[in-house]
Amino acid sequence: MRRTTMRKAALALTGVLSGTAVAIGCLAGAPQPEQHTAPVAVAADRAAAVKTVRARLDSLEAQADKAGRTAEIANEALLQHDTAANRAATDRAQAGLVALADRQTPELTSLLQRLTKLGVSTAPAADGATATTTALVGRTRALRAVSFARKQIGDPYGFAKAGPGRWDCSGLTMKSYSAVKVSIGGHSATAQYNKAKRQHRLHSYKNKRVGDLIFYGRPGAVYHVAIYAGHGRMVEAPYPGKRVREVKVRAGDRVSAVARPA
Repeated sequence: MRRTTMRKAALALTGVLSGTAVAIGCLAGAPQPEQHTAPVAVAADRAAAVKTVRARLDSLEAQADKAGRTAEIANEALLQHDTAANRAATDRAQAGLVALADRQTPELTSLLQRLTKLGVSTAPAADGATATTTALVGRTRALRAVSFARKQIGDPYGFAKAGPGRWDCSGLTMKSYSAVKVSIGGHSATAQYNKAKRQHRLHSYKNKRVGDLIFYGRPGAVYHVAIYAGHGRMVEAPYPGKRVREVKVRAGDRVSAVARPA
C-alpha cells in the first residue's frame, strides 16, 4: 500500500535559542560566566522531545500500514473468491481500520499540538487530523465504497437511476461513495470527473488504487464511470440490457487519469 508518511509532519526545529551571557560590572580578572550553557541545554531538551514524538509517530504509522495491508489482503481475497468466510474476514478488517482511525486521531492530534509548542513546523490536515489518519480513513472509505458497489452486482441497468435496485454508471458510483459520506460530484460521469479535477484528485491510471473511479471517453466529455475493485477489475453498471457486474478493466477509450474521492 502506498504510504502517506508521518515523518513529513515532524520536520527539523525551525530555530534554536541563541544568546550570550554578559557580565556587567565584573571585577577585572574575575571568572566570566560560561557562554551559551542555558540556550544549548534548552535546544538539546527540545531536540530530545521532538525525537520522542517522532518515534511515536513512526509507531502509529506502522500500525496504520499494518491495518491497511490487512484490509487490502482481505478485500483482494474476497474479489477472488466470494465466500462467507472471506466476506466475514473483509468485514473484520474494515471494522479494524475504522476502529484504529478512531483510536489514533486524538493521539495524533495531540502529538501535532506538542510539536507546535516545541517550535516545529507541522502540516496537519484541515480537520485537525494528521496525514496518516486522513489516508487511513480514505483507505477505509474506498474499501467500503467498493463493498457497497459489489453488493449491487446483478441489479439491472436503469438510465438515470441511482438505486435501489436499478442503476446507471454514475448513479452506482455516486451512491457507493455517498454510503461512506463522500460526495463525488453528482449524478453524472462528466461531473464526477470535473469535480475530481477541480479538487486535484486525479491520478495517473498506472497509480490506481482500490476505490478509484475509472472514466471512459475523454476529459470534458466522459460518458462512463466505474469503480476500481483491485486486481485489474472494476464494478460497473454498463448499459441498457446488462446488469451491474464486475469485469476486467477495459483499455479502449479509457481516460488516462483516475479519480481518488477518499
